[in-house]
Amino acid sequence: MNFEVFKQLGIALLLSALIGIERERRFNGAGSGSFAGMRTLSLVGITGALSYVLSSYSMAFFVTLCAGFLGLLIASYVVSTRKFMASGATSEMAAVIVYIVGILCGMEQFVLATAITLLLFALLYFRDPLHAWAHRLNNVELVSTLEFMIIAFVVLPVLPDQFYGPFNFFNPYEVWLMVVLISGISFISYVAIKLFGAKRGIGLTGFFAGLVSSTALVFSFSAQSKKNKEVVNPYVIAVLVASSAMFFRMLVSVAVIYSPLLKNLWMPMVAMGTTGILIAVFFWFHGDKTDDEVKRSLVGVKNPFKLLPALKFGAFFAGVLLFSKVASLYLGSQGLYLTSFVSGFFDVDAVTLSVSDLSRNGLDLHIALVSIMIVAFVNTVSKGVLFLVFGNRRVAYRICISYLFMILSGVISLLLVS
Repeated sequence: MNFEVFKQLGIALLLSALIGIERERRFNGAGSGSFAGMRTLSLVGITGALSYVLSSYSMAFFVTLCAGFLGLLIASYVVSTRKFMASGATSEMAAVIVYIVGILCGMEQFVLATAITLLLFALLYFRDPLHAWAHRLNNVELVSTLEFMIIAFVVLPVLPDQFYGPFNFFNPYEVWLMVVLISGISFISYVAIKLFGAKRGIGLTGFFAGLVSSTALVFSFSAQSKKNKEVVNPYVIAVLVASSAMFFRMLVSVAVIYSPLLKNLWMPMVAMGTTGILIAVFFWFHGDKTDDEVKRSLVGVKNPFKLLPALKFGAFFAGVLLFSKVASLYLGSQGLYLTSFVSGFFDVDAVTLSVSDLSRNGLDLHIALVSIMIVAFVNTVSKGVLFLVFGNRRVAYRICISYLFMILSGVISLLLVS
């Protein structure tokens, strides 16, 4: 017996039931009937998985099940529009996506199926705030959305993903990706604040941006904080959460590439990350502005999309890459420390990944540890300086003091394990 089929059907059932629960709650609260509830969507997901499993025996099974499902869906839509005088097709479209999720589970594409399910759940669950936000959109915000989509989904894909220039330092795709990242963080945080309020909106942006680039977040939020001077603690929380996430992200990168490095690295990284989270929690419970006051302060923000600061950051990124290449080539192991120091002004991932790979190929673990700690310390200090120069001073002072405690905890932990 092929037990893999039970796994495919089980995951399809769980994912489709999640969407079914949301639909059930939505229509029970509204006091109206619906084609799609928990049981129906669970069956739809299982049917999708079965249709793919049975297609290995005959495509006729797949075609018959798909046609039958679509026929039932169309019939349900016709009946519901006549009975309830409703013209929306949200539940029917959700059912189609759940069916596709079931097929993906049958294909064992579980990660993609889960991602689609979570995205669908978010779109359905946050219906009211999304509708409210769409109704409040003005022309400038619509134009900003269009501009961001152009640089992210039109310009970026056509750029060559290869290296040019002296020492092969310049990659147009990588540099423009940083431009998209910076402008995207600014744009998403603007949307998140309007949807969820200042604390939750900025805090969520900080967490997810920290999984990608905390330096990019600091650069974006420093400009925002100078315009929204009434907002202090939400920006502090977001930066601290993003910076703390960076340390745990570095540990994951090292663990994947060369886990023996974790022996002396994990304690200072965990200490700095935990300290940052604890300080962020402190600021969370000591707010200085309500969400209504923060929203009023956003009235002066004319355009949530800012390309020029992102372009400056992209140019800085390219310069750091050139310096790092030259230092590594001409200065040997000392160049590795210098590269870590210079790269720390921009990002930690390149050094963390390259040093971990070098350790796997024979680099002394002590040199690797020092290099990674240098990039972590320098990156933390540079983000504080960056906010101090370009951001709201009240926010910057709180961030810098918090960073000082984080670095002290890292130094003390490093001395304990050395």
